[in-house]
Amino acid sequence: MNLLEPDERAAIRAFLQRSEVRLSTVHRVATALLSGAGLMVLLPAIARDSIVSVISALLSDDLDLAHLCLIGAMVALLTLPCAALWLVLRDLTLFYFHAQHVVHDGSEVFTPRFTLTAIRLPADEIDADTRHSLQEVRTAPSSVELLVPSNEAARARIDRQLDAYGGLGRHDFDGDLGRAQGLFELAASRDRALIEEVAKIEHGMARHILRLQVIVLRYVKALLAFITTALAVFTASAVLSDVDSVGPPQELWLVAITVLWAPSIVAVVAAPVRWLDQLLRSEGARRSSAANDPELTKVERIAEWAAGVAWVLAAIALVAVIADGDAPQEGIVATVGAAIVGGGLLIWQVARRFRARSLR
Repeated sequence: MNLLEPDERAAIRAFLQRSEVRLSTVHRVATALLSGAGLMVLLPAIARDSIVSVISALLSDDLDLAHLCLIGAMVALLTLPCAALWLVLRDLTLFYFHAQHVVHDGSEVFTPRFTLTAIRLPADEIDADTRHSLQEVRTAPSSVELLVPSNEAARARIDRQLDAYGGLGRHDFDGDLGRAQGLFELAASRDRALIEEVAKIEHGMARHILRLQVIVLRYVKALLAFITTALAVFTASAVLSDVDSVGPPQELWLVAITVLWAPSIVAVVAAPVRWLDQLLRSEGARRSSAANDPELTKVERIAEWAAGVAWVLAAIALVAVIADGDAPQEGIVATVGAAIVGGGLLIWQVARRFRARSLR
């Protein structure tokens, strides 16, 4: 490897410092999303106070076909925001952890590691004599003890952890030094040259940014899904708040709420990608491929399935209510109209997304 000039070293060090600041900012954004303040406030209100009261009211009466379908529709309402939250938490987990490939004596093993690796002094920052002195200090018992406590319980715990990954570097050295070497490898702490640190942080930065933009977009979609579902569930809870039993009028209300929620939720979760598309077009883009990105549109596909299932169950409940013959005629007409409008909007929303994808 070519020796670096002093000004080149200074430039690399300045770049690494700026990169550390940028990584810190990225991780602060991810930490804010991990707290999930908006979602955590809405979830108990929907799941405990409202959706439970609606399902309890439906279960308190005879479980006929209409009630069973409405219970299924209420569950479908809650499925989408919970699925969106699940994806956000999964993406945050994958954001904070990464896979590393370790090879020892021809055998390979993959281990998980935190996305920020441990670091060592770059190998070319000091001369050979200083490197030798540093290595002696690194392997000194007083230094190794900082990582591997000198008690049998701690050693046994570390051995079990390293044995799960084939022992790692423990087999290259004896005793506590081998354990320390294995823990260094679990933390992805390796001797690198200064220029290798640059390549590492460049690739790591790109990985962070690409994953964080998906997480932010899915968080926005999850929040919009929670808000939309909360409005539907709160309305359903209000319909059943002052009644002793769920009769045909209340059943028609629940059907109307569900069939109108279905197209609304599909439109709402697709809105962030449409905003991105409008942003790109406002900058002069004639075509946009955001809607073709499977990572950016995964929530939309789940929303279409959840909305379709909820609409179908509500439609079956509507047919069952009409077949009983006890529902008011004006309520039936209004609910049928809502079902037709909701179904048409749902089909239009799905067709619009597929048509937009094909045009891109």
